[in-house]
Amino acid sequence: MTLKGKLKVTILAIAVIVAGLAWITAGAAFFLDAPRAAFLTAIIVAALATEGVFWLGALVLGWTMFDNRRALIARVFGRGSAANG
Repeated sequence: MTLKGKLKVTILAIAVIVAGLAWITAGAAFFLDAPRAAFLTAIIVAALATEGVFWLGALVLGWTMFDNRRALIARVFGRGSAANG
């Protein structure tokens, strides 16, 4: 793997870890009976972190990631050929 490839994987891994920690924090706020405002803030931050992971993944891995996903879904569910989109 090249340095550029390792950098992409590292950036994406850090983003996934941050999003995971955000969801762990939201779970802790729920189970520790935090005030409602704190719990909602933790949920919103976790949701935005997860959204950021998806967009960062698209940026780092390229838009073909979404095309490959569409082709895989079409193939699994048998909705036409993957070439038709």
